Amino acid sequence: MLFFLTIFVLILAAITFAFVARRSRRERHLSDYDPLNIDASQFRPLFMPSEEDLAAVEREKQDAIDAELRENERRTREKKLANFEEFRQTWRTSGKKENAGELLTRAVEFQNGEVFLESVKMILDERQKIELSDEDLAQLIESHFWLLPAQERTPGVTFTINQELKTLQKPAR
Repeated sequence: MLFFLTIFVLILAAITFAFVARRSRRERHLSDYDPLNIDASQFRPLFMPSEEDLAAVEREKQDAIDAELRENERRTREKKLANFEEFRQTWRTSGKKENAGELLTRAVEFQNGEVFLESVKMILDERQKIELSDEDLAQLIESHFWLLPAQERTPGVTFTINQELKTLQKPAR
């Protein structure tokens, strides 16, 4: 029995020695990977959004801001158009047509060829009441036409304006 006890103690001592040796070897290699020495900038919290997620959120915010700006511009443009329509109706119903230049100026402010063309047609319909010669009226219309942005001077608008200008300038020749 003493023999078995001695063998048991020797085996236990060998296992303990192997365990201690292995642990000391591992601790030498793990000193570089000590959790206290790990650079925290390499890690992020588990539920923190990624850079792509943050960029997507930022794009959504910017899109919402842009949509709001477009909506505000649309409302402002509608208000201006309503004011212009009111002015145009006031001009149409007034007895004196002295402010044809102001009507054209307000039409040019919209930077829209169709609005300008409608105003020109309205002025030409009422030209008997305007105290300008046909040549002066043609020059007034043409000078305001060139104030329109190039993209609004479409071929249709340009053709119609040129036709109207020719009809105004024919009697003067």
